[in-house]
Amino acid sequence: MADRLAKRLKITRGEDDYKPGSITRIELHNFMTFGHITCKPAPRLNLVIAPNEPGKSSLVCAITLGFGDEAQLLGRATSVGAYVKRGEESGYTKITLRGDTEEEHIEIMREIDTPNKSEWLYNGRVVPKKDVVEISQRFIVQVNNLTQFLPQDRVCEFAKLTPVQLLEETEKAAGDPQLPIQHRALIEQSKKLKRVERAVEKKNGETLNQLKALNAEQEKDVERVCQREELLAKAETMKKKIAMAKV
Repeated sequence: MADRLAKRLKITRGEDDYKPGSITRIELHNFMTFGHITCKPAPRLNLVIAPNEPGKSSLVCAITLGFGDEAQLLGRATSVGAYVKRGEESGYTKITLRGDTEEEHIEIMREIDTPNKSEWLYNGRVVPKKDVVEISQRFIVQVNNLTQFLPQDRVCEFAKLTPVQLLEETEKAAGDPQLPIQHRALIEQSKKLKRVERAVEKKNGETLNQLKALNAEQEKDVERVCQREELLAKAETMKKKIAMAKV
Protein backbone atom coordinates (compact mmCIF):
# COMPACT_ATOMS: atom_id res chain seq x y z
CA MET A 1 0.00 0.00 0.00
CA ALA A 2 2.81 2.40 0.91
CA ASP A 3 4.56 1.65 -2.39
CA ARG A 4 1.43 2.57 -4.36
CA LEU A 5 1.03 5.82 -2.46
CA ALA A 6 4.68 6.63 -3.08
CA LYS A 7 4.22 6.07 -6.80
CA ARG A 8 1.22 8.37 -6.92
CA LEU A 9 3.03 11.13 -5.00
CA LYS A 10 5.48 11.38 -7.91
CA ILE A 11 2.69 12.67 -10.15
CA THR A 12 3.11 16.31 -9.12
CA ARG A 13 3.73 19.50 -11.02
CA GLY A 14 7.31 20.64 -11.33
CA GLU A 15 8.66 24.17 -11.29
CA ASP A 16 7.73 24.39 -14.98
CA ASP A 17 4.09 23.69 -13.89
CA TYR A 18 3.88 20.60 -16.13
CA LYS A 19 3.02 17.16 -14.85
CA PRO A 20 5.05 14.12 -15.96
CA GLY A 21 3.53 12.91 -19.23
CA SER A 22 2.08 16.30 -20.22
CA ILE A 23 2.30 17.20 -23.90
CA THR A 24 4.67 20.15 -24.27
CA ARG A 25 4.91 20.29 -28.06
CA ILE A 26 3.07 18.97 -31.12
CA GLU A 27 4.59 19.15 -34.58
CA LEU A 28 2.72 17.98 -37.69
CA HIS A 29 4.00 17.75 -41.24
CA ASN A 30 1.79 16.95 -44.24
CA PHE A 31 -0.84 15.69 -41.85
CA MET A 32 -4.49 16.06 -42.87
CA THR A 33 -5.17 19.79 -43.39
CA PHE A 34 -1.70 20.94 -42.31
CA GLY A 35 1.38 21.35 -44.44
CA HIS A 36 3.45 22.08 -41.35
CA ILE A 37 2.45 23.32 -37.92
CA THR A 38 3.95 23.44 -34.45
CA CYS A 39 2.00 24.18 -31.28
CA LYS A 40 3.07 24.27 -27.65
CA PRO A 41 0.31 23.47 -25.17
CA ALA A 42 0.35 25.26 -21.84
CA PRO A 43 0.68 23.21 -18.64
CA ARG A 44 -2.93 23.77 -17.54
CA LEU A 45 -6.18 24.00 -19.51
CA ASN A 46 -5.78 24.40 -23.29
CA LEU A 47 -8.53 25.49 -25.67
CA VAL A 48 -8.35 25.36 -29.45
CA ILE A 49 -10.94 27.76 -30.86
CA ALA A 50 -11.51 28.20 -34.58
CA PRO A 51 -14.28 28.08 -37.20
CA ASN A 52 -15.15 24.89 -39.04
CA GLU A 53 -12.53 23.06 -41.10
CA PRO A 54 -9.27 24.80 -40.07
CA GLY A 55 -7.87 21.63 -38.47
CA LYS A 56 -8.99 21.35 -34.84
CA SER A 57 -9.82 17.67 -35.31
CA SER A 58 -6.47 17.16 -37.00
CA LEU A 59 -4.75 17.82 -33.68
CA VAL A 60 -6.97 15.23 -32.00
CA CYS A 61 -6.19 12.69 -34.71
CA ALA A 62 -2.47 13.44 -34.44
CA ILE A 63 -2.50 12.78 -30.69
CA THR A 64 -4.33 9.47 -31.17
CA LEU A 65 -2.09 8.20 -33.96
CA GLY A 66 1.03 9.64 -32.36
CA PHE A 67 0.58 7.52 -29.24
CA GLY A 68 0.39 4.27 -31.13
CA ASP A 69 -3.30 3.71 -31.60
CA GLU A 70 -4.83 2.64 -34.88
CA ALA A 71 -6.73 4.79 -37.35
CA GLN A 72 -9.97 2.84 -36.78
CA LEU A 73 -10.08 4.20 -33.23
CA LEU A 74 -10.89 7.68 -34.54
CA GLY A 75 -14.00 6.60 -36.42
CA ARG A 76 -12.79 8.36 -39.58
CA ALA A 77 -10.45 6.65 -42.04
CA THR A 78 -9.48 3.01 -41.58
CA SER A 79 -5.82 3.39 -42.60
CA VAL A 80 -3.02 5.75 -41.57
CA GLY A 81 -2.28 6.56 -45.20
CA ALA A 82 -5.56 8.45 -45.39
CA TYR A 83 -4.19 10.97 -42.86
CA VAL A 84 -1.39 12.12 -45.15
CA LYS A 85 -2.21 15.53 -46.61
CA ARG A 86 -3.86 15.30 -50.02
CA GLY A 87 -1.29 15.54 -52.80
CA GLU A 88 1.60 14.42 -50.58
CA GLU A 89 3.19 11.00 -50.27
CA SER A 90 4.24 11.05 -46.61
CA GLY A 91 3.99 13.01 -43.40
CA TYR A 92 4.65 12.71 -39.71
CA THR A 93 3.46 13.53 -36.22
CA LYS A 94 5.93 14.48 -33.52
CA ILE A 95 4.75 14.72 -29.92
CA THR A 96 7.00 15.84 -27.08
CA LEU A 97 6.20 14.86 -23.51
CA ARG A 98 7.50 16.17 -20.24
CA GLY A 99 9.38 13.38 -18.46
CA ASP A 100 9.67 12.69 -14.76
CA THR A 101 11.92 15.73 -14.43
CA GLU A 102 11.89 19.15 -16.05
CA GLU A 103 15.08 18.29 -17.96
CA GLU A 104 13.72 15.03 -19.39
CA HIS A 105 11.91 15.39 -22.70
CA ILE A 106 10.39 12.44 -24.55
CA GLU A 107 9.88 12.87 -28.27
CA ILE A 108 7.66 10.37 -30.07
CA MET A 109 7.63 10.64 -33.85
CA ARG A 110 5.48 8.60 -36.22
CA GLU A 111 6.26 8.76 -39.92
CA ILE A 112 3.41 7.67 -42.18
CA ASP A 113 2.97 7.36 -45.94
CA THR A 114 0.15 6.74 -48.38
CA PRO A 115 0.94 2.98 -48.71
CA ASN A 116 -0.08 2.78 -45.00
CA LYS A 117 3.40 2.20 -43.61
CA SER A 118 4.52 3.60 -40.26
CA GLU A 119 7.91 4.08 -38.64
CA TRP A 120 8.34 4.98 -35.00
CA LEU A 121 11.13 7.11 -33.56
CA TYR A 122 11.83 7.66 -29.88
CA ASN A 123 14.08 10.69 -29.32
CA GLY A 124 15.31 10.32 -32.89
CA ARG A 125 15.99 6.59 -32.64
CA VAL A 126 13.94 4.05 -34.61
CA VAL A 127 12.04 1.78 -32.22
CA PRO A 128 9.25 -0.83 -32.44
CA LYS A 129 5.69 0.23 -31.73
CA LYS A 130 5.63 -1.62 -28.41
CA ASP A 131 8.19 0.84 -27.01
CA VAL A 132 5.80 3.71 -27.75
CA VAL A 133 2.94 1.80 -26.13
CA GLU A 134 5.09 1.27 -23.02
CA ILE A 135 5.70 5.02 -22.81
CA SER A 136 1.95 5.64 -22.99
CA GLN A 137 1.35 3.12 -20.22
CA ARG A 138 4.14 4.62 -18.13
CA PHE A 139 2.41 8.01 -18.07
CA ILE A 140 -1.14 6.57 -18.09
CA VAL A 141 -1.95 8.09 -21.48
CA GLN A 142 -5.14 6.31 -22.61
CA VAL A 143 -6.31 7.68 -25.93
CA ASN A 144 -8.56 4.64 -26.29
CA ASN A 145 -10.37 5.53 -23.04
CA LEU A 146 -13.38 7.71 -23.83
CA THR A 147 -13.44 9.21 -20.33
CA GLN A 148 -9.90 10.51 -20.82
CA PHE A 149 -9.79 11.26 -24.56
CA LEU A 150 -12.99 11.82 -26.52
CA PRO A 151 -12.79 12.51 -30.29
CA GLN A 152 -15.96 14.06 -31.69
CA ASP A 153 -16.54 11.12 -34.01
CA ARG A 154 -16.84 8.81 -30.99
CA VAL A 155 -19.25 10.88 -28.90
CA CYS A 156 -22.05 8.44 -29.77
CA GLU A 157 -19.99 5.56 -28.37
CA PHE A 158 -19.48 7.49 -25.14
CA ALA A 159 -23.24 8.08 -24.85
CA LYS A 160 -23.85 4.33 -25.19
CA LEU A 161 -21.62 3.38 -22.25
CA THR A 162 -23.54 1.72 -19.44
CA PRO A 163 -23.07 3.03 -15.87
CA VAL A 164 -20.86 0.01 -15.12
CA GLN A 165 -18.68 0.59 -18.20
CA LEU A 166 -18.47 4.31 -17.42
CA LEU A 167 -17.29 3.54 -13.89
CA GLU A 168 -14.66 1.10 -15.15
CA GLU A 169 -13.29 3.55 -17.74
CA THR A 170 -13.25 6.35 -15.16
CA GLU A 171 -11.27 4.17 -12.77
CA LYS A 172 -8.71 3.49 -15.49
CA ALA A 173 -8.40 7.21 -16.18
CA ALA A 174 -8.15 8.15 -12.49
CA GLY A 175 -4.43 7.50 -12.45
CA ASP A 176 -3.90 4.55 -10.10
CA PRO A 177 -3.40 1.40 -12.24
CA GLN A 178 -4.29 -0.75 -9.22
CA LEU A 179 -7.80 0.72 -8.97
CA PRO A 180 -9.48 -1.29 -11.80
CA ILE A 181 -7.58 -4.41 -10.70
CA GLN A 182 -8.86 -4.02 -7.16
CA HIS A 183 -12.37 -3.36 -8.47
CA ARG A 184 -12.34 -6.57 -10.54
CA ALA A 185 -11.04 -8.48 -7.51
CA LEU A 186 -13.84 -7.01 -5.42
CA ILE A 187 -16.41 -8.09 -8.02
CA GLU A 188 -15.02 -11.63 -8.02
CA GLN A 189 -15.09 -11.78 -4.22
CA SER A 190 -18.69 -10.50 -4.28
CA LYS A 191 -19.63 -13.27 -6.71
CA LYS A 192 -17.97 -15.86 -4.46
CA LEU A 193 -19.84 -14.48 -1.44
CA LYS A 194 -23.16 -14.78 -3.28
CA ARG A 195 -22.37 -18.37 -4.24
CA VAL A 196 -21.55 -19.20 -0.62
CA GLU A 197 -24.74 -17.48 0.58
CA ARG A 198 -26.83 -19.47 -1.91
CA ALA A 199 -25.13 -22.70 -0.83
CA VAL A 200 -25.69 -21.89 2.86
CA GLU A 201 -29.30 -20.94 2.16
CA LYS A 202 -29.85 -24.16 0.26
CA LYS A 203 -28.22 -26.23 2.97
CA ASN A 204 -30.20 -24.44 5.68
CA GLY A 205 -33.40 -25.04 3.73
CA GLU A 206 -32.63 -28.73 3.38
CA THR A 207 -31.75 -28.99 7.09
CA LEU A 208 -34.96 -27.19 8.06
CA ASN A 209 -37.05 -29.55 5.93
CA GLN A 210 -35.32 -32.55 7.50
CA LEU A 211 -35.96 -31.23 11.00
CA LYS A 212 -39.60 -30.55 10.18
CA ALA A 213 -40.03 -34.11 8.90
CA LEU A 214 -38.29 -35.49 12.01
CA ASN A 215 -40.49 -33.35 14.26
CA ALA A 216 -43.62 -34.63 12.49
CA GLU A 217 -42.51 -38.25 13.09
CA GLN A 218 -41.78 -37.53 16.75
CA GLU A 219 -45.19 -35.89 17.18
CA LYS A 220 -46.79 -39.15 16.01
CA ASP A 221 -44.66 -41.09 18.49
CA VAL A 222 -45.68 -38.74 21.29
CA GLU A 223 -49.34 -39.15 20.32
CA ARG A 224 -49.03 -42.96 20.41
CA VAL A 225 -47.32 -42.82 23.84
CA CYS A 226 -50.13 -40.64 25.18
CA GLN A 227 -52.75 -43.06 23.83
CA ARG A 228 -50.90 -45.99 25.43
CA GLU A 229 -50.81 -44.23 28.78
CA GLU A 230 -54.55 -43.48 28.55
CA LEU A 231 -55.31 -47.15 27.72
CA LEU A 232 -53.12 -48.37 30.60
CA ALA A 233 -54.93 -46.00 32.97
CA LYS A 234 -58.31 -47.33 31.73
CA ALA A 235 -57.12 -50.92 32.15
CA GLU A 236 -56.08 -50.23 35.75
CA THR A 237 -59.44 -48.64 36.45
CA MET A 238 -61.25 -51.69 35.00
CA LYS A 239 -59.18 -54.04 37.17
CA LYS A 240 -60.28 -52.14 40.28
CA LYS A 241 -63.92 -52.18 39.20
CA ILE A 242 -63.78 -55.92 38.57
CA ALA A 243 -62.29 -56.49 42.05
CA MET A 244 -65.00 -54.40 43.69
CA ALA A 245 -67.70 -56.24 41.76
CA LYS A 246 -66.38 -59.60 43.03
CA VAL A 247 -66.49 -58.37 46.64
